[in-house]
Amino acid sequence: MVLSRGRFVSVCFSFVLLAGCSYSYRQPVGSIVPSPTPVTSRTLADRFSFPVGDGAILTQAKDNKDDWYNALEFGENAHLGEDWNKNTGGNTDCGEPVYAAANGVVTYAADAGVGWGNVIIVEHTLPSGDKVQTLYGHLIEIQKSVGEVKIREQIGKVGNANGRYPCHLHFEIRTANCPDWNKAGGGYANDKTGWTDPSDFIYGRR
Repeated sequence: MVLSRGRFVSVCFSFVLLAGCSYSYRQPVGSIVPSPTPVTSRTLADRFSFPVGDGAILTQAKDNKDDWYNALEFGENAHLGEDWNKNTGGNTDCGEPVYAAANGVVTYAADAGVGWGNVIIVEHTLPSGDKVQTLYGHLIEIQKSVGEVKIREQIGKVGNANGRYPCHLHFEIRTANCPDWNKAGGGYANDKTGWTDPSDFIYGRR
């Protein structure tokens, strides 16, 4: 027997006290339910590179293997980062390009005041889901505002903290437990919890 929609409702109402009436939808056999589109981040930091130079691995020593050296290592004199200078010395690195060390999002780009000059902070999401931040200090020029950034994209130029120091790049890598997360901080501390050796970190994630 074929019932019209109106008679179906009437029959249901008539028997609701006896047996109730229910309706369920059955998906036709063989139909396809589209899978959700996988969410992938364009800012996933799946590899890291040094923030100065041509993208090759840098040695920390002043040698003929590359054009840069680390003048003040991580942990030396309570230093929380690395100070990258050109082998040619003096202010010959003033204005040299500074690059994002990995895919990420610029969360801070401003003059951080005395002792810092211009500072950029980039937040990175690792494949594990953990987050780290890279800090680029003493810039003579900021070339990237808040927003997405790609690895090796130029974000600024090596500077001298508004004339306070000889030109160099102060570079930090911070973990999520860093007490100075998303701010310039002090650059030096006896307790290095929340900071990690930048070169070691990059060497392991090339």
